[in-house]
Amino acid sequence: MAEPRARKPRKPKKTAGHDEQEAHEQPRPAHPVLGIQHDAGNRAVAGLVAGQAAPVQRAAGHLRGGLAAVQRQVPGAGAVAAPHRVLQVGSHGEEVKQAQRKLSRVRASAVPLVEDGQYGGLTQAAVRTFQTTSGIAPANGVLGLDTWTRLDAAFAALPPPVRAVLTPGMDHPDVAFLQQKLNAIGASPRLAVNGVYDAATGGPVLILELFMLHRAPTGIIDAAFWTALDRAVSGGFNALEGQSATSVEQHTPSGTADSRGVQNPGTSLHPVVGAGGILKGTSVKELQQKLNTAGASPKLNVDGAFGPKTTTALQTFQTSRVPPLPGTGVADAATWLALDTASPGSTVGFIERQWGEEVGGNANIGMTSRYGYQISDSKMQVTVKVNFTGLAPPGSWFGHVPAVWNKYAAIRDVPTRKVMPIDFEMVRGTGAEAMDVVVAPGTGRANAGRWFVADPNAASTIPHEYGHLVGLQDEYQQHPGDYVRVTGHEPPAGQTTGPAGQTPAQVATALQTAMVARNDVNARAAVAGMAMGAWSQRVVQAYAALPNVAFPALPALAGPPAHPARAAGTTTGNLVRDLETTLRDTLDKYETIQVLTYSSGSVMGDPGRVTDVHDHGAQPRHVAEFVSIIGRALGGTWRAEAR
Repeated sequence: MAEPRARKPRKPKKTAGHDEQEAHEQPRPAHPVLGIQHDAGNRAVAGLVAGQAAPVQRAAGHLRGGLAAVQRQVPGAGAVAAPHRVLQVGSHGEEVKQAQRKLSRVRASAVPLVEDGQYGGLTQAAVRTFQTTSGIAPANGVLGLDTWTRLDAAFAALPPPVRAVLTPGMDHPDVAFLQQKLNAIGASPRLAVNGVYDAATGGPVLILELFMLHRAPTGIIDAAFWTALDRAVSGGFNALEGQSATSVEQHTPSGTADSRGVQNPGTSLHPVVGAGGILKGTSVKELQQKLNTAGASPKLNVDGAFGPKTTTALQTFQTSRVPPLPGTGVADAATWLALDTASPGSTVGFIERQWGEEVGGNANIGMTSRYGYQISDSKMQVTVKVNFTGLAPPGSWFGHVPAVWNKYAAIRDVPTRKVMPIDFEMVRGTGAEAMDVVVAPGTGRANAGRWFVADPNAASTIPHEYGHLVGLQDEYQQHPGDYVRVTGHEPPAGQTTGPAGQTPAQVATALQTAMVARNDVNARAAVAGMAMGAWSQRVVQAYAALPNVAFPALPALAGPPAHPARAAGTTTGNLVRDLETTLRDTLDKYETIQVLTYSSGSVMGDPGRVTDVHDHGAQPRHVAEFVSIIGRALGGTWRAEAR
């Protein structure tokens, strides 16, 4: 989009923010190879070189088994290739990934294809390009046997990509790729993807040399190390295959993507139902269905109306618990918890999430989201009711939602294969189950509660804001740790060199000077020539090492746009948060923060500034909650798959 993404309305802080590199508590890495590094620390690991390896060697058997499990996730060289099948739009699977990889390497696509195993429009276009340049007719975008033969031959004729030999202390782009992959298998604490082979990077390298390569640790990343690491961790730059658009994904449970907003402590996903709460609608239907499953007698009519029979059944349920719950006839958080335990799944339901997020250094963003769902024999329907006030919403807005979001189905293979498309809709409505949105005149930066009637980018803005209404958080201007948590991907290496003649410390100092002067224009000038990536993260690290300084109050400015007054204070060492605190809300501040953080190109990211190289902006992680709801309702193991 041409305009920057919106920040949410500032509300009282509901959740603790996240620290610049990784504010969350660091659990012991789930990947056993690097778990010993977490326990012993880099200093102890360094003792390996000096022959002090006894504490590490005691864990050798366990560590080797864990590494072997990860290595099996990526096929090694020398595997016997199966005969190719014909691929076309709608095909999916490992063979599509292979085709995407090869099409990228022979430069049949203007941008590397993401190896997601989904044969979509971008893959089809790359096949057409390859067919045209190879003289294959017709150039129909179908990967048939003749096209496969030519593609395999073109790929085999390519020279192998060259990877640098890395030694401690080096400043090199390949160090960033190394750091991504070390993080993916559990380096703890997480490494900053800064492209510098520093002491923190050296610790896990020594561990993996010992147990992955079975050699005396040297700290040297040579061809053998690269080959073994690339086989263990897919994505990013792969020495066997070259640069890939596929992100380096986390292998540890702590790195599993969770795009949902961070739920506020002590809150329930269910609204209060009964006297003083909701008395009609989807949430009442869910309550009635769960009471029936839990043994209500006589069975309730699941009609969504909270009447005397529902009250009596609810009181009976409450007083029958051990220990008993107060028989209030009102479904509060404690009652819902008991109901969810007794009856985990339901084919109709309502979710209300109170949550918070940090975007662009603003840690004070509180949100509410509400949606209902209905699971039939053939699909899952997710519905958001919106109470539009102000101007009338354009009719096209309601079509933008399914155009972007209706991309996935939940798939179950056993006991019998079942495909459940997940459909999303936005409808007008009022009441306790609706979200309030103001439709404002003209254009501007939308947020979850204020949309602009003449927004020229509504086709992407409305689906983005709809994502918030179903509980998904932003994927732009994120600190590294939050970016990994939300997307499940390692931060990209991005730009690995900075402006000529400048050091990270010089840029950090210039930014601090701009903040003391409370000058957003000077802040943007300080990062001129910089882009998201490894070098910018060095600036973040350099800023953290500067002494904290005081900054004066900032008076209010009349608008439009109006700028409220800002209080005096002291810097904290957290660069992005300090920029947010000290500078006015202008495009210059936004662009400054943009290069110092991480953004995805998905519908919940910032596709106007970060390319989405998938065939669609919605990603499997965005529908994970809905897939899990289907699983609880229908049983079995389900996964999200593009339609």
